[in-house]
Amino acid sequence: MELTLVVIGIILFIGMFSQWYSWRRGLPAIVVMTITGVLLGPGLNLLRPEEIFGPVLEPLISMAVAIILFEGSLSLERREIFHFQKPVRRMVTIVPLLSWVFSAAATHYIIGLTWVTAFVIGGLFVVTGPTVIGPLLRQSKLQERPAALLRWEGIMVDPIGPLFALLAFQIGLVVAGVTESAYLFLFFLAAAIALISGYFVGFLMGYVFQKELIPQYMQTSLMFAVVVLSFSISDMLMPESGLLTVTAMGLALANMGIDDHILKNIRHFKENISVLLVSSVFIILAASITREELIGMLDIRLVGFVLVMIFVIRPLTVSLALTNTGLPVREKALIAWIAPRGIVAMTVSSYFQSALLQAGFSDAVLIVPITLALIFTTVSIHGFTMTPLAKRLRLTQNET
Repeated sequence: MELTLVVIGIILFIGMFSQWYSWRRGLPAIVVMTITGVLLGPGLNLLRPEEIFGPVLEPLISMAVAIILFEGSLSLERREIFHFQKPVRRMVTIVPLLSWVFSAAATHYIIGLTWVTAFVIGGLFVVTGPTVIGPLLRQSKLQERPAALLRWEGIMVDPIGPLFALLAFQIGLVVAGVTESAYLFLFFLAAAIALISGYFVGFLMGYVFQKELIPQYMQTSLMFAVVVLSFSISDMLMPESGLLTVTAMGLALANMGIDDHILKNIRHFKENISVLLVSSVFIILAASITREELIGMLDIRLVGFVLVMIFVIRPLTVSLALTNTGLPVREKALIAWIAPRGIVAMTVSSYFQSALLQAGFSDAVLIVPITLALIFTTVSIHGFTMTPLAKRLRLTQNET
């Protein structure tokens, strides 16, 4: 017990030290945290999260992801995108849909996986997320419009990707004769319930806070508890739907017109804890990787797939989706380049790998190595190139 507590303290400290070192040296924080985790885990074998935390590791990471995503959705105010709603709508609808299809095709033809597994992986790779986009935006200090487009995409698409993957999985089970087609109806019903209930709970909490039925000093703590409870109940009803619930909660709170001081109070707490959680979760997940999985990332097929994802699929999907939106070419170019994958893709991939293997899709054994290869490559490349590219395109806040 005492040893576990010490390890938790060490992980928290190392995560925050990585954040500080990144700020001090002007390095991408997500790259430093990832490298640190790999060194501590498979590199030096000093940190083995699964042995230390046991069965509570996965729930702890899921809870952290829920809080991070809720905090991100609290920043999505519709008024900030009033003058460029069209490109935002396309970034959260057309881009993920095209990315899902193109990524699945690339997985099938380059790596040779079955269509079911390919579409599951394609859904996972739709996500970018606040855990990777947030630190990059803080570092690069992008202008308002491109920053808003990347932030809205990262947060809104985070729950969409796992739902795409889950839909592909359910269709695969129906086609294989494992389940009945009625399960597809239950899938859409559960997704609708997660969305509606999340928005309702968020609106209800905002109303309660606005009417001062809860004292201010209790609001952030109660909100924290409600987020975790709502996420867990939603995930219990349908796996991976909790992300949709907490995103809807944050959107409801951010756009219902409650007093600014209430939102600032909640945001301040969530922002501080999110920095701590992002740092710790990245360290833990990177340390959880095995040496065999690291070696598996060097497979020539995986390398080719990752390169196609970065240099072909992302630019193609963004250019197609943002046609006739009025955005300058330089903004499209930056957005087309930036798409780092992060915590959500890493945490959800293990679930789908296990589920597909149990259903008889043996090629699903490659899901985790493919995911790790894409995450490490995109985090490194986009982490080091976003700021220089933004400056070169004159898209930072001190340039026009």
